[in-house]
Amino acid sequence: MGAPSPELCNLWLARAFNAQDVEAAAAMYHPDASIVRVDQVHGGTTTARGAEAIRETMAAYIGLKPHMDVATHHTTVSGDFAMTRSQWLIRGKDRDGNPIEVHHHGMEVHRRLADGTWVFFIDHPSGADPDWAVAEPPPTE
Repeated sequence: MGAPSPELCNLWLARAFNAQDVEAAAAMYHPDASIVRVDQVHGGTTTARGAEAIRETMAAYIGLKPHMDVATHHTTVSGDFAMTRSQWLIRGKDRDGNPIEVHHHGMEVHRRLADGTWVFFIDHPSGADPDWAVAEPPPTE
């Protein structure tokens, strides 16, 4: 189950989170996809690869009983691949029932499937966070 366009992938993922539907969230990813796990949710920033690891990653998010809001800031398409930049906010409850808020700026690569729908192929949920920026790049030698 993919989205009809790469611009809609983030929105469809947010809708799956808001419905607390692990299967719908996992279905938004290519079977060979990779996603960087977010420390606040997963207790580390490892990379999950493949369908089962993606499903486990989505289950951890859904475990927050989340409400996700998302904006896709831009999309660039080249053939069967697209790159998006997103900003997202998840509000939910941690394992102890305390409120949790997870807010990042993501970078995503999407892939078009044979049926014409689009799914996540590479997902870095905090890949465009402003705190990664530097005032200027170091000198290149």
